[in-house]
Amino acid sequence: MSIPLLEEACARAGDPAIVASDGRYCYGDLLETSASIASVLLDGARDLKEARVAFLLPSNASYVFVQWGIWRAGGLAVPLCGSHPPPELDYVLADSGASIVVAHPRFEPVLRPLAEARKLRYLSIPGLLGAPRAALPDVAPDRRALMLYTSGTTGKPKGVVTTHAAIEAQTASLISTWEWTRRDRILNVLPL
Repeated sequence: MSIPLLEEACARAGDPAIVASDGRYCYGDLLETSASIASVLLDGARDLKEARVAFLLPSNASYVFVQWGIWRAGGLAVPLCGSHPPPELDYVLADSGASIVVAHPRFEPVLRPLAEARKLRYLSIPGLLGAPRAALPDVAPDRRALMLYTSGTTGKPKGVVTTHAAIEAQTASLISTWEWTRRDRILNVLPL
């Protein structure tokens, strides 16, 4: 595993990572669950090779589990917005070139038909949990990690891609500027 975020998580496996309405999770939980999710996403492949994996989940620990799972499988995470109507979700699926869609069951009535119409592999979050762990690829920091869509105020929304190294640089900048330590906790009230 080469992604600095995951290496840091390994070093802090017993430390708390997420405290949310759905439970308390340490970094070891994130690593274990994301490895299981990555194994399902790989489905026998050795590496997703930056395949786009669109996902729509509530703002809880499952969001982080799936995003990390996508990264650990070598995929490019494409978060979807639950407040978007079906045509906008469909636009992102098409424009991003997503080949896999992961969703929470509450989003299934909207997302599954869109995925099936495009012949995309559709996975529901319960089916990703508890799978046997497969060998995971090494993912270099310079690989693409995340595709976020702009608001589209001047035209159609555009996918903006960032690498693992860029995410690490942004995180390091925040740690340095705000002087965060391992004892600090961040209250997140925004949607993920």
